[in-house]
Amino acid sequence: MTLKEKILFLRSNGYTQQKISEETSITQSSVSRILKETQQSVQYEKGKALDLLIEKISKSASII
Repeated sequence: MTLKEKILFLRSNGYTQQKISEETSITQSSVSRILKETQQSVQYEKGKALDLLIEKISKSASII
Protein backbone atom coordinates (compact mmCIF):
# COMPACT_ATOMS: atom_id res chain seq x y z
CA MET A 1 0.00 0.00 0.00
CA THR A 2 1.24 3.48 -0.80
CA LEU A 3 0.96 6.33 1.68
CA LYS A 4 -1.96 7.72 -0.30
CA GLU A 5 -3.74 4.34 -0.27
CA LYS A 6 -3.22 4.06 3.49
CA ILE A 7 -4.70 7.51 4.09
CA LEU A 8 -7.61 6.80 1.76
CA PHE A 9 -8.26 3.58 3.69
CA LEU A 10 -8.42 5.54 6.94
CA ARG A 11 -10.63 8.20 5.35
CA SER A 12 -13.02 5.47 4.18
CA ASN A 13 -13.20 4.31 7.80
CA GLY A 14 -14.31 7.71 9.08
CA TYR A 15 -10.97 9.34 9.88
CA THR A 16 -10.56 13.02 9.05
CA GLN A 17 -7.21 14.47 8.01
CA GLN A 18 -6.99 16.04 11.46
CA LYS A 19 -7.69 12.74 13.24
CA ILE A 20 -5.06 10.97 11.11
CA SER A 21 -2.65 13.74 12.06
CA GLU A 22 -3.41 13.39 15.77
CA GLU A 23 -3.06 9.59 15.71
CA THR A 24 0.17 9.43 13.66
CA SER A 25 1.98 12.77 14.22
CA ILE A 26 1.93 13.35 10.45
CA THR A 27 0.94 17.00 10.10
CA GLN A 28 -2.47 17.69 8.60
CA SER A 29 -0.80 19.63 5.80
CA SER A 30 1.37 16.59 5.01
CA VAL A 31 -1.72 14.37 4.94
CA SER A 32 -3.25 16.80 2.45
CA ARG A 33 -0.08 16.87 0.32
CA ILE A 34 0.07 13.05 0.29
CA LEU A 35 -3.51 12.93 -0.98
CA LYS A 36 -2.63 15.49 -3.68
CA GLU A 37 0.46 13.41 -4.53
CA THR A 38 2.82 16.33 -3.94
CA GLN A 39 4.47 14.51 -1.01
CA GLN A 40 5.65 10.93 -1.32
CA SER A 41 7.27 10.12 2.03
CA VAL A 42 7.23 10.68 5.79
CA GLN A 43 9.70 9.97 8.58
CA TYR A 44 10.02 6.29 9.50
CA GLU A 45 8.37 6.72 12.91
CA LYS A 46 5.36 8.44 11.40
CA GLY A 47 5.03 5.81 8.70
CA LYS A 48 5.16 3.11 11.36
CA ALA A 49 2.45 4.90 13.37
CA LEU A 50 0.31 5.00 10.21
CA ASP A 51 0.83 1.25 9.69
CA LEU A 52 -0.11 0.51 13.31
CA LEU A 53 -3.28 2.60 13.02
CA ILE A 54 -4.30 0.72 9.87
CA GLU A 55 -3.61 -2.57 11.62
CA LYS A 56 -5.78 -1.49 14.56
CA ILE A 57 -8.65 -0.48 12.24
CA SER A 58 -8.34 -3.69 10.23
CA LYS A 59 -8.50 -5.83 13.37
CA SER A 60 -11.54 -3.92 14.61
CA ALA A 61 -13.29 -4.45 11.28
CA SER A 62 -12.59 -8.17 11.28
CA ILE A 63 -14.15 -8.56 14.75
CA ILE A 64 -17.46 -7.10 13.61
